[in-house]
This record gives sequence, structure tokens and C-alpha cells, in this order.
Amino acid sequence: MKDKNLVVPAPVGADRDDVTTWALPEGAIARLGRGSAGDVAFSPDGQYFAVASAIGLWLYELPTLSPITLWDTERGMTKGVSFSPDGSQIVTYTFAENVKIWDVQSGVCIRQIEVPNNHNIPKFIFSEDGQRIVAISDRGDRNIYIWCPHTGRQLNEIKLGSTTEDIYPFQFSSDTSLLAGRKRESDADPESISVWHTETGEQIGCFTEYSGEMEKPCFSPDGKHLAAGSSDGILQVWDVDSGQKATTYTDYGDAQIFPHYAPEDGLIVAAVSQRKVEIWDVEQEQKIDTFEYRGSNVDLYPYFSETGEQLAVASPSEIQIWTKGSNSDTHTVSTLHGHIPTMDTLVFSEDEKTLAAGFWWDNVLLWDLASRRSYRPHGEKLPGTHRNVYRSPDGKIISINRYGDNLNVQEVGKSELIAELTGPEGGLGRAKAFSPTGHRIASADRNDNIHIWERSGSKSWEKHRTVINHSEFTDSLMYSPSGLAFSPDGKRLAGISRSQDWKACLWDVDSGEQIFELPLTPLPSRDGRYIYTYRGNDTGIAFSPRGDIIAGGKWGEITLWDATDGKTLMTLPQPEESQRPITLCFSPCGEYLASGAWWQPHLQKVPIRLWEVATGKNTATFWGHTTDVQCFVFSQDNTLLVSGGHDGAIYLWDLAPYL
Repeated sequence: MKDKNLVVPAPVGADRDDVTTWALPEGAIARLGRGSAGDVAFSPDGQYFAVASAIGLWLYELPTLSPITLWDTERGMTKGVSFSPDGSQIVTYTFAENVKIWDVQSGVCIRQIEVPNNHNIPKFIFSEDGQRIVAISDRGDRNIYIWCPHTGRQLNEIKLGSTTEDIYPFQFSSDTSLLAGRKRESDADPESISVWHTETGEQIGCFTEYSGEMEKPCFSPDGKHLAAGSSDGILQVWDVDSGQKATTYTDYGDAQIFPHYAPEDGLIVAAVSQRKVEIWDVEQEQKIDTFEYRGSNVDLYPYFSETGEQLAVASPSEIQIWTKGSNSDTHTVSTLHGHIPTMDTLVFSEDEKTLAAGFWWDNVLLWDLASRRSYRPHGEKLPGTHRNVYRSPDGKIISINRYGDNLNVQEVGKSELIAELTGPEGGLGRAKAFSPTGHRIASADRNDNIHIWERSGSKSWEKHRTVINHSEFTDSLMYSPSGLAFSPDGKRLAGISRSQDWKACLWDVDSGEQIFELPLTPLPSRDGRYIYTYRGNDTGIAFSPRGDIIAGGKWGEITLWDATDGKTLMTLPQPEESQRPITLCFSPCGEYLASGAWWQPHLQKVPIRLWEVATGKNTATFWGHTTDVQCFVFSQDNTLLVSGGHDGAIYLWDLAPYL
């Protein structure tokens, strides 16, 4: 490669030193969070580390992990990344099946590759000589595709023989002449590992003596051996030519085993279990190093560099990079901060100097808004399950964490629990609500019965009421994060279903009785049947700060109801790109309503709309999130709107020009 000081400039218009301003959408003043992380890759020369995130491709310098640039933000949702053998180019691919080749030095997309429609190709790799790009479809025809990276032209398409089912995970040999993958023809058949010639599609081997659920297989550099680790601590190695099992290794406990052939060290593995990673030299039967990781087990995958001297352990919420030292005392582990998972709730501290976010499969993260730097509060070191954050009337930030069948309530930054709320057998769902008065919590169970707890005294919480489901909300509330909302005084509870027949109701919390049903427009139908839409039954609901209006969002429209009599005040039909206005939030003054859509096929970005409540006028529209908008919070003076998305990004929007 050339002098790395010449590598890609900062994005146009960005403050080079402030990554929160890179490639911002119009109307945003900052982005907190760099998108949830997916695929990652080390450059062959060890100088760079690339992260495919939900908002685009990030390139970091090694070993400092300093961000260099952010590419491909038009659509975002970058699914994967691979370097060319000489490190001069990167191929990226998105969930929309856009495939681009980037010049690392200039940061310019130099070529695009046309991909067959709807084939869900999960990985593109360069051949060893850099003259081909190879991939396999994960859906439909199970074909191998080969392109020329210099022209983007497809060179060949080879149909795999003897398989019609999923072969994931898979791996090409270093010279791309062989392909190995897990194969199962039907649910009744045992899993096996098959090997195919990429030039002919001919299956040349099938290894059935396989134990456990396979992690990614790995070829030796000469292609003569194939190693595959299982999820139950077993590593097996086969001779590719003979099809015979060469060796089985079983000394890794119940860890997930991820093998890699390093040019100098031979076969090494990462054994991952219980938030611990062990790195082993397999042939020497020697443990090289052990370290702990903080990230979630969800979508966790270790990635070795080509040399085996570095290992990235990546999850949506955190990336840790292990670097091999010259001896056992010099190994290092660095953490790449900034990539965050999906969040369901956001809240300001009382002085609005701090922003808190509650995540899926992770603990609460705090941002100092002056410096725009994130930090974790004391006492929260390990991931939890879905957390929601709220501000109590006394100014404390409260987190509610679903743990087993119960809800754990605690003040953010303190390890001791405020309360452990016992739920029903079978557990509680994602639908939760915290009353603005701070004394009531509601959550739905698997039968969509709504359980309400009440604080008595300063710390004691007791079960107050169970609102029994009478089939209004069949299989709906439990999975809807925004399906419940308390009135400002905590005396009423609104709920909206996500079932196909849509129901919205208001209950009296003290009696548990339904006050009235809120009228909703029926789902569009044709010839008496529902028109199928992508998750078209998702819904959301919100109370105004004065408690006089309830807003409900469903496919195609937002409805405003009078909270005193349940009558419809106004219906706001949604433009085509906002057909799923699920996330709703009133401004503190009650004069505005923010709505965030969930993603629909063919959308590049997902809209956020600001509505004038009195007139129903759409006064502003912002485009930034690459997928579902999950949550909002307004500043008390109404001039700042903060949005959190399923893409692992938080945007700060300036509303002053629109009020």
C-alpha cells in the first residue's frame, strides 16, 4: 500500500475531529452512536480495521482504533466487508444487495457490481490473486457467482450440485477453488459438511460424522484440510482428498469453537463461553491467552486477521480486539467504543446535560451532551436483557430490565435494586410503561394480560392490578415496545394491539375496568381478505402531557382521540414512505407530535415527521435512520428532538426553525 497518511479524507463538510458530525443528514446537529456493528475485516497489512455497520462502513486505524472515515451512508445497512489481497480495495455489500468496490486511498467508489435479484448473497471475497470476486447465494438457486473486480462484469455462474437447502455457515479456500458449508436437506436429516469445486459446482466430499451445531468452517492454506468447530466445545479436522476425519479435539469445555489457520502458527481457535474468550494453539495444545468480553452473546462472532495475530470479537454493542504479543506477557486487548445496538427508550437527565438510552441485550449507556462522549454508569458492567429508561419526578433516571419472569427496577448508576417485580409464569414481554408520577409500572405477559405494580411508601412496590385480556389483544401487546402508555396522572392506561384486527382501549387503573374502546379504521382489505403488508399490524400509542389527547399509530395513519370521551378528533393519513408511523411522542408543550416510521421495502432512509396537533399540519420531515425509528425524547423547551433507531444511531434534530 501507499503511505497511509494519504488514506481517505474525512467526509465532506465534517469536522475532522468530531466523529458525531460526519455525514450528517439534513436537519441533524449530531449523531451519537456509530450504528450497530455487523461484519468486520482486518486489512492484510494490519494497518486498518473495517466495520460494516447499519449506517455505513467505518474504517479505523490500527492499533489506535481511531476512526478515519465513514463511507456508503446513502442507504447504510452495510452487511459485509472484505479487503483485496493487497489491501488497496474494499468490497462492501448491503441488505439492499448493493455491492460496491472502494479505493482505500481515495475513498471513492470505483465500481458497482450487479447482483441477481433476491438472492441474499451474504459474503463477497476477493480471490488470492485479486483477479476475481466470489460469492454464493444464500437463497433460491444456491449458485456460486464470480465477477471481475476491474470491470464489475459477471464472469461465471455455477449451480451447486446435490443441494437445495441452506448451506450456511460456509467458507471458501484461500485460492477460492473450494467451498465448504453446513448442509441439511431436510429437518429430518442430520447436518453434514459438504465440499464443492467452485469452478464446476461438483460436490467432492460430504462429512457426516459431525458433532453439534457447526460454527464457521476453515480450510488450511493448501486446501488439503478442513476444520470446523461446534457449539459444544468440539473441533474436528478432515482430510479433504480422502474425506476421512483426521483429528478430533475435545478439550474446550462447552465453548463455541471458531478455528483459523495462521500461516506461521498453524491451526488456532477462539473458544468463546460465558463472556470469556480463550485462544489456543491447537497442535501444541497450548492456551495462548484468555480475556473477558463485555458484549452481548446475540450475533456474536470472532474474526481472526489473516496472520492470526489479531482477533476481533464483535457484537452489535461492542468490539474488542486482541493482539498477539511477542510473549505471554505482551498480549493486549483493546475496545472499540461507539457501535451500539437497538434502543427502545431515551430520556434526558433533569438538567438535560445527560442523555440515557436503554438497549436491547445491553445495559444503559449515558452521553454527556456537551462533549458528546458516552460512558457507562457505575455498577453496570455486564449486558442485561431489554432495558427501558425513564425519569422519575425526583429527577432520578430509572431503568427497568426484564430478567427471567420478573422486572428489575433500579436507579441508573446504582447496583442495588429498587424493586424486583414478580411476573407471571412464562414471563413478560417488551411492552412496558412507567407512569409520569413515578409510582406505577405496567407490562404485558404472553397472554396479553396487563400487570400493574404500584409503589407504596418510598421503596416498596406491590402488585396493584391485573387487567385481564378478553381477546382484544391476542398475541399483540407482549411484542410491541410502544403498545402501552399511562396518562400523566397515572390513573388511566392506554393500549393498542398489533393484531390484524387492531384494537385500542383505555382502562381505569384502579378498577381494572375498560373505560372505552378507541375507534380505529379497519385494516385495508380486498375481496374480504386482508391486504398483506410487511409487518403491517405494528402499532404505537402515546398520551399528551396534559392528558387530554391520545395518539395512536398504525398502518397508513395516525389517529388522535379525545381522552375524555374516546371520540376521534383527527386522522392523519400517512404518505407512502410513512405507512408505518409506529413511534409517537408529544412535545412537552403538547402542541406538537413527533412520529417515527418503521422501515418498509425499498426505503433508503426512514422518515421522522413533526405534526402540529391543533391543525394536523406536517411542519417538518427528517430523513436519517436507515431502519425503524424506535424512540424519541424532546428537550423541555421543545427546540431539540432526539431519536433512537433500530440502526444503532441516535440523532439530535434542531426544531427551532419549525416552531
